[in-house]
Amino acid sequence: VTLKHRKLWLYIKCYHSLCNTWTMFDTPQFVTGPFTPQRVFLPEREYGLALDALVKGCSDVLVVSSDGKKVLLGKRKVKPQPDWWFIGGRSRPGDTTIAAARRNLKRELGLDFPESRYEVVANYSMVWHYREQKPSTNGTADISTVHSLCLTREEEARGVPALDPDEYHESKWWVMDDVVSQTDRFHPCLIASIKALKAKVAYEMLQKATEGANCEDPSTAHIEIVEKALNFVRTMKEAKSTEASVKVIFDEENEKYIRQDEGSDDSEEEKKSEI
Repeated sequence: VTLKHRKLWLYIKCYHSLCNTWTMFDTPQFVTGPFTPQRVFLPEREYGLALDALVKGCSDVLVVSSDGKKVLLGKRKVKPQPDWWFIGGRSRPGDTTIAAARRNLKRELGLDFPESRYEVVANYSMVWHYREQKPSTNGTADISTVHSLCLTREEEARGVPALDPDEYHESKWWVMDDVVSQTDRFHPCLIASIKALKAKVAYEMLQKATEGANCEDPSTAHIEIVEKALNFVRTMKEAKSTEASVKVIFDEENEKYIRQDEGSDDSEEEKKSEI
């Protein structure tokens, strides 16, 4: 074993120890003092005013196939996102993000899984031009925590229930690599979340390799650890956004997402649904 390999081994062990003290993929909740959530229903007008004044919290879910290669997406009918999207919806005051994700998945698909099955993938800020509530062009803004839920082979074989036909056209299993590669067909946030999920899986593989390695004989493990470390770094780099704000417009007729660059033709934008 070369000195270079020994140094790499020590570096990875130190890195692994650091990661154990810092939760990379998580959205912890901090509760200060006793809190009692108020279950209040807002009529449409008041809800529309709330959307004008506030950023709402959402908890969304990437349902993952048992082989880890596909995600279940729903093709929505309603605004703000009338296209392929996560399964999920709004959070309620006092919810942890996972509690909200569990409730939303149960509401949308009728499937109830324990909270321990959900894992946080990433958090995103989203701004939309349109919404269902009047005036529709006032739009809405969300902070969404995206979670993953991986099905077992048995659960996948049983199939998933149909989504609400009033809100969805259909649901479909998509190969993750196909979604990531079609940058003009899928929303950039959806693509970003799948990249983040890949980075999360790569980290878990690296963590497993370092935990099972024999530190007394690094020659038996360093190749696997180096490969997984490099894969983790690569997937993290791919998942990291290089822009503070990614702006697109959605051509609903042609089902395409078009980057909204500086100096774009306003007349063309007005013909499309801006996101």
